[in-house]
Amino acid sequence: MSSTTATVSHDLSSAPGQTQPLRRTLGLWQGVSLYVGSVLGTGVLVLPGVAAETAGPASVLAWLGLVLLSLPLALTYAALSRQRADAAGFSDAIERAFGPRWGAVAGWLFLAQVPMGMAVGALIAGEYGASVLGGGEVMVFTLGTALVVAAYALNFVGLRVSATAQLMTLGVIVVGLVLIVGSALQDVQVQAFTPFFSRGPVTVGLAAVQLFWAFVGWEAITPLAKEFREPRDIWRASMLAVGIVAAVYLPLAIVTIGTGAYGAATGAKAPLVVLAGHVFGPNASRVVGIAGLLLSFIPMNAYVAGTSRLTFALGERRQLPSWLGVTSASGTPHRALAALGAAALLGLAATYLGRLRIADLLPFSTSSFLATYVLSMAAASKLLRPPLSYAALLSLVACTAVLFFVGTFLAWVAAVTVCALAYQQLVSRRRAD
Repeated sequence: MSSTTATVSHDLSSAPGQTQPLRRTLGLWQGVSLYVGSVLGTGVLVLPGVAAETAGPASVLAWLGLVLLSLPLALTYAALSRQRADAAGFSDAIERAFGPRWGAVAGWLFLAQVPMGMAVGALIAGEYGASVLGGGEVMVFTLGTALVVAAYALNFVGLRVSATAQLMTLGVIVVGLVLIVGSALQDVQVQAFTPFFSRGPVTVGLAAVQLFWAFVGWEAITPLAKEFREPRDIWRASMLAVGIVAAVYLPLAIVTIGTGAYGAATGAKAPLVVLAGHVFGPNASRVVGIAGLLLSFIPMNAYVAGTSRLTFALGERRQLPSWLGVTSASGTPHRALAALGAAALLGLAATYLGRLRIADLLPFSTSSFLATYVLSMAAASKLLRPPLSYAALLSLVACTAVLFFVGTFLAWVAAVTVCALAYQQLVSRRRAD
């Protein structure tokens, strides 16, 4: 799960009737860290194996294609940030281009995937924990559910994992990946890549849909645009971040395939656990399994914080039921958290009873994310001037092409969109009456 929301608190009440401007405290490398931290989430721990099972060796093309798509995406979001720095981020751009109803649609699409998205995050965490503790499917769901409950509980009482802890987590993930992947490169077998299209060329598109989960996050920096000391650092940070993400994702995908660290031969273990065991021995597998479980919590906590604030904001603006737009005495959006927590637990229950896997759940989340990206890029192509509008158009075409591969899940996107528009129409009629 990529951490898709950056949260920054500021004191806006230092003087009656006055608002303090946001401080410009972000430098180039702080921006790079925020960008990479937004994109590089727990998906990197499991998705190389999921994609390899779907498309075989050709899944490398899906990774490469999404890395290339990240360049115009990052450029476009950086351009929108510089054009108008607003805390509403990408939804503000959609509202400016197409009106508040379509901004609401983007919010609904983002929130509609919470039950499935939390289930994916729980399964990723649970698989790492179960790889060490054993217990099979029951242990996976027990550990995953415990982390979900802990994330909502901590947010409910107002406790937050600090930004420093999140950046430290990012550092641990990157360093661990470099050590494991760098050591495993010598074990890559060329014959593991033949036949290259072992599952057919169409599966590359299906793998891209699954992998889009690992590339969500380029929009997360937009609310922080006002806080860069140098506006040009937004561009530079986004480009450096694309390079770092590519340097992490592509080698890991190659090593996962080249060493056969996926599929039934791994005993359902996560790819990094298998790779660590091959390179450093069984004790390393245990360390990676425990680390994967613990590290999964921080992006999950950030995800809960971000989606609850979005739910609160939509309720406050009556784009969702207004009772969601209420905070407790301590300022916590307790009703939004309770509603989302209940939805997440229902999603986990359905996943367990239906024996669904990560690959089964990902299309729900990625189709929703893709739809919000399509809306964002369409808005950017209208709001930006050439040549930046060309980058937006390129991203729009590419995101639409990937969205096509969700197949029947387009009906899911359409259903959420219709419900969002119908709700806005209902609210408008009630206000008129």
